[in-house]
Amino acid sequence: MDRTLFTPVMLEAFRACKRAYFLAYHRDGAAQAKEQASSVCKRFILRALSEINRAKLTSVTQIQKFMGQYWPVDRLSASADLNDAGTRAFLYTYKTLLRYQSRPYHPSGSNVEAVSLRVRSRIAGERVYLEEVFDLVLYYPAEKKLELVIFSLKEPRPSNPAWPTPTELVRQFLAERLQMRYPFEKLLLTTIKVSPQETKVSRKEASKELFALHWPEVVKSLAEMKELNEMPSHEEDGCRYCEAIESRMVRELNSDEETADAVQKEAAGETIPLSA
Repeated sequence: MDRTLFTPVMLEAFRACKRAYFLAYHRDGAAQAKEQASSVCKRFILRALSEINRAKLTSVTQIQKFMGQYWPVDRLSASADLNDAGTRAFLYTYKTLLRYQSRPYHPSGSNVEAVSLRVRSRIAGERVYLEEVFDLVLYYPAEKKLELVIFSLKEPRPSNPAWPTPTELVRQFLAERLQMRYPFEKLLLTTIKVSPQETKVSRKEASKELFALHWPEVVKSLAEMKELNEMPSHEEDGCRYCEAIESRMVRELNSDEETADAVQKEAAGETIPLSA
């Protein structure tokens, strides 16, 4: 991983707990490649939503065909940790896509300008880049308004309007790269929670004044992230962020040991299913 390229998720992790961030993002690539049903499901949903927003999936039949062709059944059945989670993930995904396809997000007066747009920008004075993928980019020409949309399976955490989150500040910073293409005067940062039960929209207008006030702290954090080469310690034990990361690492280690044991037994002539 290029340690000078950061995303809003990485920044949020660092601001929450530096040690947990180090554990999560300074491990080898093989450890980070571990997948769970939830992450596989989320990536597939985002891919399908992109096709819906491109008007390529416009009916129930097309969604069924898309899932039949591209559903990652191999990845969801390869690990003992997934088991029946793959079936539940399939049903959750199917119902979620049906709900969104019945009413895609396209507010009156807006034009769909881009889908799954990756934006990257360098921090002035720092050898650090920020990157984010905007799931949907809408432009309102009559109002000179730009809306950057992120789809999520979870509802966004409530935030103080006077204190933009690091993620919101990063997205506002990246929006500057789009100013020449879309001469906007207002910027909306939107998160849409999708699920089989509901589609919930959370919109927030970005403030230039608040950005100028809080952005220096983000730049300071990014500089610290770039220089972080050793795992920091805690003054006190019991950090819930570290405990969550460490628990996941233990599960991955156990899974690796079980897989290695199964391979050895199979080589010796005893064939057993890896999901047993």
